[in-house]
Amino acid sequence: MPAAVDGPIGLFDSGVGGLTVARALADRLPGERLLYFGDTAHLPYGDKSPEAIRGYSLSIAQHLVDLGAKAIVIACNSASSVAYDALVDALSVPVFNVIDPVVAEVARLKVKRVGIWGTKATIKSGVFPAKLAAQAPDAAVRAWATPLLVPVIEENILHGPILDAVIDGYARPTLAEDVTALVLACTHYPIVAAQIGQRMGANVALLSTPQIVAEHVAATLGDRGLLRTAAPKAPHEFMVSDYTPAFESIAQQFFGEAIALREDHLWG
Repeated sequence: MPAAVDGPIGLFDSGVGGLTVARALADRLPGERLLYFGDTAHLPYGDKSPEAIRGYSLSIAQHLVDLGAKAIVIACNSASSVAYDALVDALSVPVFNVIDPVVAEVARLKVKRVGIWGTKATIKSGVFPAKLAAQAPDAAVRAWATPLLVPVIEENILHGPILDAVIDGYARPTLAEDVTALVLACTHYPIVAAQIGQRMGANVALLSTPQIVAEHVAATLGDRGLLRTAAPKAPHEFMVSDYTPAFESIAQQFFGEAIALREDHLWG
């Protein structure tokens, strides 16, 4: 078996939100080992410049490849929006983003009125409306920056009046547009999808980015002959650029089981 096939799948995000994608990949591909990097020293990416996000992304992705990753999943919409092309050009392994598979799913479902919730960087990039215009030209697209959700989630405020107030503030203008589907275009948001769904109501379908991405990664790696045929001997590995006990606690909620975060001093 080629060494590349035995390598882990590398994922990264600005924090722990990308662990929702890691969880979906672990469920979809139980034979694969995951190598996750949360850039907690620089979160949130959504407030950073495109140049800064590209710089962080290139450093992390190359680091994961150096550690043996056979593929890279940009488990962050902000980084997917502005750094994907740079990573494809720079790396010798397959690179996946969390935008293209979701756009393809919207087109497949023939959604007529779709809303996008994302970070400032994701929404400002215009990548979702542009890609949807090409693949689903009949869909009416509205996008809203919803930046308060990430820090609230990172603070482990996953229930209660603070979260409810933030969701309500974003839900009101979204509902006023009569969208029939809502893309949660940030990998943090699925952890509070139930609360968002309850506020949006049964007439608005929430698209589950982690599961959509996991299916796409599984299919593509399978087509390229890069899936393992035996269970990995080593466990998944989880790294952060700045460790705190609070992050380890919330990381377990995102991944769905107890995990150990290791601080990796990528930037010294």
